[in-house]
Amino acid sequence: MSATALAEYLILQPDGQESVLHDSKFASSFITAKYADAMRALRSYHWDPRRPAGLLTTVKNGLTAKSLHGDTTPYGRDEALRCIEGIGLFEQHENALAMRGLSLSEPPRLGALMIEGVSLSIQPDFLVAGPNGRFGAGMLRLAKAPDPSACKTPEARRRRGDHRREMARYMIAMMQILLEAQRDVGTPDPALFFVADVRIPERIMALNDHTTRMKAVRAACRQIAVLWDSVEPRARALKG
Repeated sequence: MSATALAEYLILQPDGQESVLHDSKFASSFITAKYADAMRALRSYHWDPRRPAGLLTTVKNGLTAKSLHGDTTPYGRDEALRCIEGIGLFEQHENALAMRGLSLSEPPRLGALMIEGVSLSIQPDFLVAGPNGRFGAGMLRLAKAPDPSACKTPEARRRRGDHRREMARYMIAMMQILLEAQRDVGTPDPALFFVADVRIPERIMALNDHTTRMKAVRAACRQIAVLWDSVEPRARALKG
């Protein structure tokens, strides 16, 4: 199960939770990750302490050329334009995300984490170095859904923004559980974990209820482990 799916499960009502379980269990093995080129560029940008803006310009120029090339498939063209938009949005909101002062580095590749019988796929985009051997981790979120900018009213925008913040704080809890399992890397510090959500835009941190959220993640995984085998495919999954 992905970290995003588990975060959604934790904040949805039962009908929504059922859909998350179904879609996680019967997800196609051929799903292509969106924003892949944008995420690679933004990770490399932050792993370099110089934060070289030219790197992002070079990637955007290459994606523009790809979108205009006659041999590019319609999906490839859409994905190139999507990545250009994502990088541009980050550049527009970089100051609001306040990541320049952080000591960020490339994290090791970590395998799936088993939590209470559920295999959780979560990979931080950054390690965050703190004082006295303490460390944290961060993720960058470009995904649109749920998209606050698509809302017509301030109240609807607020609700979608709060939805994204709640998801982010559960993802922070998952990252801490992940890194606590890595016994040889130092001492995780909740104050050094974050999700930088480009769509809001905010760098979201753990709240005072962080420990409670970690317990909620484990409890949700116990529940999912019990329910998993009983989840039946819906018609659209059978057609796929």
